Amino acid sequence: MSNDTIRVGKAQGSYLLCARNIFRVLFGFYLLYLGWRFYLFVRYFETGGAMPLVDRPPAVEGFLPIGALMALRYWLATGLYDPIHPAALSIFLVVLLVSLLFKKGFCSWICPVGTISEGLDWLGVKLFRQKRPVMPRWLDLPLRSLKYGLLAFFVLSIFSLMSVEDIGVFLHSPYYCISDVKMLQFFLHLSPTASVTLLVLAVLSIIYRHFWCHYLCPYGALLGIISIFSPLKITRNADLCSSCRTCDRVCPAYLKVSHSERLWSPECNACLRCVESCPSRGALTIAGPGGRGRISPWVFGGVLLAVFFGLILLAQVCGYWQTVLTPNDYSALIPYSRYLTHPGIK
Repeated sequence: MSNDTIRVGKAQGSYLLCARNIFRVLFGFYLLYLGWRFYLFVRYFETGGAMPLVDRPPAVEGFLPIGALMALRYWLATGLYDPIHPAALSIFLVVLLVSLLFKKGFCSWICPVGTISEGLDWLGVKLFRQKRPVMPRWLDLPLRSLKYGLLAFFVLSIFSLMSVEDIGVFLHSPYYCISDVKMLQFFLHLSPTASVTLLVLAVLSIIYRHFWCHYLCPYGALLGIISIFSPLKITRNADLCSSCRTCDRVCPAYLKVSHSERLWSPECNACLRCVESCPSRGALTIAGPGGRGRISPWVFGGVLLAVFFGLILLAQVCGYWQTVLTPNDYSALIPYSRYLTHPGIK
């Protein structure tokens, strides 16, 4: 293998990784902007109109995945699309479809929690350098089962233990109507327990790569299961592979990419670090069944983002985005939101 080939591979990978990170940071700031607007929207009603009223950004409903899962079950059973938080269900469906088409690309290209996780991972690299701890394999595998256990709990609770009628009652309850407001209040007024929990998770994510994503995220577990059926997989050409195992070392999920012809693992989030870092051009690609239909990493990322945001735009155009709640509804609910409890809590 020539030095020129190695340099070209690394350069191309660096450019793609840089572009992906720039997009994720900019998208993160955009979400913070939406969060700020939502805060101003809520404050208008909390202060009795003493502050200017801004439009409520429906995209904040993307942080209500459990409610979206309940709305999905209700929609499948009744054909009624959630009118209270339609954006939550729309975003949830788009994320599922993107995972079916592009593996767990949402996690590594769009998810804001994934962006924070990568930032903490970068900090861990800087702090520990070559001495960063690795979770022992005997502990790693049981810990990875936790997120699948959490996913099973939510799915079984919603699809088996709750009736369609119970879900309908919840989806029209005052609590669910302002569940986005409750979410905002949770982060604005963190309890000591929540603060310590978030701090511990942040520290663990600095010590161990992507601790939350690997071990505790039920959303990622769901997307991982769906991604198994994606036609696109990381594909290795054994004839071009030099067995340098660079791909194994850079994989944030510690997958043995160098041992696979096609990577089927639900832990692969299609970050393409292995493809980016491979010193042998063409040895690792993302391709369809049988290695056919190879796709450039740049095309993969661009099409993934285009599909995601294109479908979000389609949901807006088709009327599956704005809530039916009116300013009068919010003025009646938000001032008393701190006193509303989950219908299941007595």
